[in-house]
Amino acid sequence: MTELMAATEFYLTHFENYKKEGLKAYAGGDYPRARYALLKASEFLFKLSEKSDGLIRKSRIENANKLLELARKIEHAPAYDGREGAHEAEGEGGESKFAVAEKPEISFDDIAGLEDVKEEIYARVIYPLKFPEKAKKYRMLPGGGILLFGPPGTGKTMIARAIANEVNAPFYTVKPSEIMSKWVGEAEKNIAELFKGARKHKLSVIFIDEIESLIPRRSGSSSSVMQRVVPQILAELEGFDAPKGNPMLFVGATNEPWLLDAAVLRPGRFDELIYIDLPDRKARKRILEINLKGRPLSEDVNLDELADMLEGYSGADIRNVCANTAQEAFLDSVREDVDRSISQADLKKTIKKTRRSVTQRQLKKFEKYLIEH
Repeated sequence: MTELMAATEFYLTHFENYKKEGLKAYAGGDYPRARYALLKASEFLFKLSEKSDGLIRKSRIENANKLLELARKIEHAPAYDGREGAHEAEGEGGESKFAVAEKPEISFDDIAGLEDVKEEIYARVIYPLKFPEKAKKYRMLPGGGILLFGPPGTGKTMIARAIANEVNAPFYTVKPSEIMSKWVGEAEKNIAELFKGARKHKLSVIFIDEIESLIPRRSGSSSSVMQRVVPQILAELEGFDAPKGNPMLFVGATNEPWLLDAAVLRPGRFDELIYIDLPDRKARKRILEINLKGRPLSEDVNLDELADMLEGYSGADIRNVCANTAQEAFLDSVREDVDRSISQADLKKTIKKTRRSVTQRQLKKFEKYLIEH
């Protein structure tokens, strides 16, 4: 497959996924999510048009503009209250502010494998924050920005939460859709407010998943909102690791690092780029142990054999295998009115029915990115 064909397929897949998500959210009344997804769909369709010519190019541009128009129509739609992670609280005068999420309970002990990644995070992030006097002596600056990138389902969000737990810090978690949709027109103000609130604490962690949606490449972007929002975020990150004020850690996570604006990777913003790969054999076995713990297992269950079968599967894939197998056994016990254990055959059957969520093409793309960065 040529590079043009690969890019076209990539943009087309993302366009279709975001369009489907946006229309579904719109029909369900989740207007902020709908607007965000439709904006993303139009963005990928504009990129598709750049790979086209003639009538196809014209049609894609027209459809992308229609999606933009629909997104604008729901710009001032009522806010959706079904948020996850961070939540808002009404301050004095009705001013909306981010509330600090409670300290995450997850720790690095709960994350299977990734020992090299954990060691790097300890050295670069956790130890300078936990031992400030020693860090000062060796001129190791606390805080700063790190980017966790890698295939989907590899535990990037869990790692960010574990960092906040390890340093005993308030954990701010924000979705790009909340900033881009709910606060459109005031996005820059609210980004500044987020960072200002975090800086009030002696130490804090800000986590933004799908960071590429909030800081995308600006070249060729037709969004006036992004042209204002990206510089605002970059300004907040400038000098993030400066030895003044309360230290703060900014953690971004992405499955598509190549879509990020190049300026965010400059020193003083994201100083550390950490690749989160698929779990190795030891990690796969540990994930199985964690997710099968407490469930009725037959004596024939062999985790080593299962770990070998699960090569190339993500942590999320393995968790789904365990959950789906348990569900099947549960349904059998209900239908037949008998208790039965989960057998090796049950787990192997589920594995054979479960597709790997990460393709070889995706892995090769990450390999290329690692070489270039």
